[in-house]
Amino acid sequence: MKKGLFVVVVFFLVFLWSAPLWAGPVTVRLANVAPVGDPRDMACVKFAELVKEKTQGNVVVEVFSGGTLGDWRVTIEGLKPGIVNAVIESIGTLEPYTKLAGIDPFPYLYRDFEHFKKVWYSETGDQLLKKIGDAGGFRLIGPMYRGARYVTSKKKFSSLEELRGLKIRAPQLKMYLKTWELLGAAPTPMAATEIYTGLQQGTVDAQENPLDFCYSYALYELCPFLIETRHVLSNDVFIFDKAYFEALPEEVQRVLIEAANEVAQWRTAYSEEQEQEYIQKFREKNVEVVAIDTAPLRERVSEIVELFPDLKDLVEEVNAVR
Repeated sequence: MKKGLFVVVVFFLVFLWSAPLWAGPVTVRLANVAPVGDPRDMACVKFAELVKEKTQGNVVVEVFSGGTLGDWRVTIEGLKPGIVNAVIESIGTLEPYTKLAGIDPFPYLYRDFEHFKKVWYSETGDQLLKKIGDAGGFRLIGPMYRGARYVTSKKKFSSLEELRGLKIRAPQLKMYLKTWELLGAAPTPMAATEIYTGLQQGTVDAQENPLDFCYSYALYELCPFLIETRHVLSNDVFIFDKAYFEALPEEVQRVLIEAANEVAQWRTAYSEEQEQEYIQKFREKNVEVVAIDTAPLRERVSEIVELFPDLKDLVEEVNAVR
């Protein structure tokens, strides 16, 4: 074989070896309710960049943040008909599709943050994602620490007695609503995009969310108190319709999973670092940070597992992780 021809053949083989094993391009529309600049939006952008890099631009993730494609319920509903292809949201938002998703907002489920990480970055976490996803018809990838949930409130409380009757916004999910009912509050379901107006108009006097969300939505403008309840350690995931995901070429699936897991590790570390910084940011906005003994709250909601029998096995799996 002549040298010139040999070089051409070698170049062609290298090209085939490195080229994607699918006929591209593939476009993934990724929806996100959080505003631009929020850590969830940052995770979306990082995911898009990694996917583009890993596929040499043959898979493009288009990010739609700020609820531009609708709230979380609308976008998740849009997965089946293909209006959107992926949504970044908490596992708990899938509760309307499978009761197993209620494990995400389960109150005081973890002993501490180290326990949380041991659960989700292990075989147990992989099994939980598969069980929840299969039950609801979704594919869930990249579990990432969203942060502990705190309460921002127009009324100060530091005990169960002071919490009684508080009008608090909660996500429209049974687990959250039942949690606050057990704690003696008066929960009101409300979309995330309506929280600011709800507080402004007095429909509710408090709301609960991770700190990054609370700060991004400028809730310090309306709530002079930040209560350290830390009642839920929540996970965000990239949510795909199961049929859509499995119809993608295997190489594309592999890249999406790999990128999602890298983003998850980054955001978990980032969120952990940011929590104390956000608390300081709230103080700088003249918000009083209120410590609360969570033991009575933990005790009060301990019976909640009896109200959600479908979750008993999952709770036991989580408790077994040491």
